[in-house]
Amino acid sequence: MICGVVGTTTGVVLCLVLIFKGAQGVGEENNVCPTFEDYYTIKNNSNCWYDLGADFVAPEIIHHLGYPVQTYRIVTRDGYILTLFRIPNDSQRNPHAKKHPVYLQHGLVATCNNFLALQKDSLAFVLWEAGYDVWLGNYRGTFPSAYHVNMTTRDQEFWATSMDDVALIDLPAIFHTILSHTSPDNQIIYIGHSLGTTFALMYGSEFPEEARSMIKMFVLLCPAYTLSRMISPYKVFAPYGNWVVDTVRDLQIERIVSEANELSRLIQPCKESPPMMRLCMQLYNLFYGPKADFGPEIVPVYFRQLPGGTSIRILNHAADLVLGNFRKYNYPPEINLQKYGTTEAPLFDVSKIEVPTYIVYSTQDWATPEADALHLYRNLNEKARYGIRKIDLPFFNHIDFVMGRNARRIVYDPLVRMLNKAIIP
Repeated sequence: MICGVVGTTTGVVLCLVLIFKGAQGVGEENNVCPTFEDYYTIKNNSNCWYDLGADFVAPEIIHHLGYPVQTYRIVTRDGYILTLFRIPNDSQRNPHAKKHPVYLQHGLVATCNNFLALQKDSLAFVLWEAGYDVWLGNYRGTFPSAYHVNMTTRDQEFWATSMDDVALIDLPAIFHTILSHTSPDNQIIYIGHSLGTTFALMYGSEFPEEARSMIKMFVLLCPAYTLSRMISPYKVFAPYGNWVVDTVRDLQIERIVSEANELSRLIQPCKESPPMMRLCMQLYNLFYGPKADFGPEIVPVYFRQLPGGTSIRILNHAADLVLGNFRKYNYPPEINLQKYGTTEAPLFDVSKIEVPTYIVYSTQDWATPEADALHLYRNLNEKARYGIRKIDLPFFNHIDFVMGRNARRIVYDPLVRMLNKAIIP
C-alpha cells in the first residue's frame, strides 16, 4: 500500500493499493443456475456453474479475472472517504491502449460492481479491452465508500447527505484525482447508469466551464432527469419522501435503512429459496420493467452486489425527480431560505451544459422511460446534443443495461464503436 497527498486543487488525500495482473485460484463450487428449479440441486447439478460475481466484489473480481487493479482512497473537502477503483491501461498491458480515461458511475443503492456483473462481458472490461483507462466510482455512503475522517456510519450526521453532495463535492474530487494520474491534456469520458446520469447532469449544470475543461463526453445510460412519466408503480411512494425522512431521523434509524450491511439483512430471505428468489426479482422488476433480459443465473450475483447502501436523503432526492423536479435538495422552507436564499430549492438548468452528451434508453424501461429521456434531450443545449439511441427490444429493461445476458451485444459493443469514432483521432 502506498499513501500520500495528491497535489491537486481539491487537496485530496490519496491511498493507492496495487494488485498486479495475474489471477489467483478461487473456489469453484456451483453458485448460479439457469432456472429456479435447478437451484434445488445446485451442488451436484451439471446445469449449474460457478460465477465470480456471486462470491466477490471489486477489486477481487477484477484481480481474479486477470486484470490489473488499483484502489484509490480520496478524502473530500467535507471529510468523506471515497473508494475509486482503476483498471489501468497502457501499451505494455494492452496493445489497443488509447490512454483515454473513462469514468463509470453507478446508480441508486448500487456500487461500481454493477459494471463488473457480467464477468469479462461487463462494461468495465469491454472498455479496457478496447483500450480505455477505466475508473470505477462509488459515491459516499455505499459500502466501498462508507468512511469519514471524523464520523462512522453509526453517526446520524454521516447520512445527512443528498445528491448535491455527490454531484458537487464527490465528482470534482474524483475528476481531479483521475486527471492527476493521466496525461495533462486528457479529458474524461463519463459514463453513468440511472442515477449516475443525474449526478453528471447536476455537475454539468452547476459547473459548466469546469465540466467543459475536464469532461470530453457525457454518456447517459437510462438517463434520470425529471421522471414525472415514470411507469413503475413504485412512483406512488414519491410524494411521501419528506415524511419518511423526518420519521427516520426522529426514530434515529438512518443507519438501519441506509447502510449496506443492514439493508442486506432485510433482503436475506430473497436468497434463501428458489421461490423467494423468483418473488424478489418479480418485485424488483416492478421498478425496472417486467420484460427483462436477465434470468435466474444472475440473481445470486445481483444479491451479492446489491444493495450497495445509500442515504435516505438521496432516496428522497431521487423521489423529487419523480415529482418532476430537477433541483437541489428541497429542505423545509426556513432551511431553504438559510441555505439558498429562497424558500424553494433552486433548479439545475441542463441547458447550461456544454459537454457533448450521448443518451441511450430503452422502450421497456419503467424507471427512466422513453418519454423522460426525450424530454431531457430536448432540454439540452443544442450544442450538447451529441446523439440519442433508442433500444426497442421486447425484453430489455432498466437493469439489463448492466446485468442483461445480451448487454454487451446490445449496449457495450455499439457504445465502444461510437466512442472510438467520436474520441480517437
